[in-house]
Amino acid sequence: MGYHQAVSFGIIYDATSEDNYRHVTHLVRDLQQDQRKVKTLGFVTMKKMPEHCFPKLTFEFCNASGFAWNQQPMAQSVKDFLSHSFDVLIDLTPSTFHQVKFVCAISDANMKVGRYVEKYIDIYDLMLQVDDSNSIVETSGQVMHYLKMINNDGNKQE
Repeated sequence: MGYHQAVSFGIIYDATSEDNYRHVTHLVRDLQQDQRKVKTLGFVTMKKMPEHCFPKLTFEFCNASGFAWNQQPMAQSVKDFLSHSFDVLIDLTPSTFHQVKFVCAISDANMKVGRYVEKYIDIYDLMLQVDDSNSIVETSGQVMHYLKMINNDGNKQE
């Protein structure tokens, strides 16, 4: 499923940095302007949530304390995110965010997109060779570029 066919998007990202949060806010706005439904889950690497991480209609947040020892989600925000059946789930987090990979694995999204890491090939339907050092801006730009290239139903590509 490509961008043109998808109606709903889930986005998981590293929300520790306010810059990442702002970028995802712009990405969400762009998707919503294209009449897409969007829900995000921001993962924070700190014990205390930063000030910019307050839940809103489209934005949920969690940290490592929201998961059990076996990576099972315990936080309501994660459970709420997983309750949605997304057409496309986009994971913008680095490969070291193991709890997030578990969330992606148990999500029932129709298509899952993430960074290429050999040990995660069973999780994602589309993997991009993007280094963990790349910014969220570069990574999300590549993801959107390739999603827009996928054309299942004859719609004109952008």
